[in-house]
Amino acid sequence: MKAGEDGPLERASNCISDHSAGSLKIGVGEMDKRTVLFIALAAAAFAGCIGEDRGPGEEEVRERMAEAVGDLGSYRFEIEMDQKVEFYNFDRRGSLEGERVSLRWTGEINLTDLSSKEVSVSRRTDLAGERAAEDEIEVYILNGTLYQKMGEEWIGLFQPDPARGIEKIDQIAHLLEMIDRSDIAIEGAERREGLDQYRLKVTPDDDTAYGIMLGQISSVNPRLPLMIDMLGLFAEGSKLEWTVWISGDTFLPTESRITTVYTAGPEVLRVPPDSPEDLQIRFETLEVRRFLGYHEPVVVVLPEEARGAPVLRPEIPVEEEEEEEEEAFPGG
Repeated sequence: MKAGEDGPLERASNCISDHSAGSLKIGVGEMDKRTVLFIALAAAAFAGCIGEDRGPGEEEVRERMAEAVGDLGSYRFEIEMDQKVEFYNFDRRGSLEGERVSLRWTGEINLTDLSSKEVSVSRRTDLAGERAAEDEIEVYILNGTLYQKMGEEWIGLFQPDPARGIEKIDQIAHLLEMIDRSDIAIEGAERREGLDQYRLKVTPDDDTAYGIMLGQISSVNPRLPLMIDMLGLFAEGSKLEWTVWISGDTFLPTESRITTVYTAGPEVLRVPPDSPEDLQIRFETLEVRRFLGYHEPVVVVLPEEARGAPVLRPEIPVEEEEEEEEEAFPGG
């Protein structure tokens, strides 16, 4: 304790005098010091003066998150996204139609040797849970080549810049970039899944929030944004709540949870003039991203059936080839 600072007993006593002046009087000469300390601490705890940990400030959180992420060598992630889209009165008879879309996406990334494995499964049903359709995608990046399963066949694609390929799927880096463009507020500390964690409320800037909206609606159907004045929808019919939890020890993210609701009414729908006035499309999304296995070994092993896949080389424009040659032989 620094000179001039109050100790715990003095702070507790000050709290008691603030909260119960005139109603609780303790005479040091009447009780021994142990009794005084016990009463002071108990009263201060009830008054909210003991155990009030406001946690780190916003700038410290940003700095320590960036430092921790910069030191990462490997991690795993799990993504769950559940969406519901509802179409009202598109048959002119007041009907409700739509579908549910669920995505389960798992992955592991080795940032040291630039390798990764991802498996995603998407499932679509109507609102009644019938007419289901399912699609699975499996992708590996290993030794500078991307391998993807297309139906029952495997195909390889050579990566001229393996680091850029990993950047595209680096979920932690993407999350940190979005947080950097957002306002954050530390809402408190809590214990989750056996870990002490800080809960952050994230308020994204307009560009980030618009990107989230466009990505979620496009994931339902890439044609839907063409039916909607997206800027109008963003201004008038959007709701977004975003919470991020980070480890109290390492400051690495453990979970990101985004809930959104977008309601497109006649004023933002691009429909023919003679369409019913009460048309509406409503989107609801819950997007949860979990991060785990930090610094644990990640060894990516290509499936046996993928090892004989043909590897294609992307066509590089002549201009880029010339630039690469100039960089390889400067001043030649």
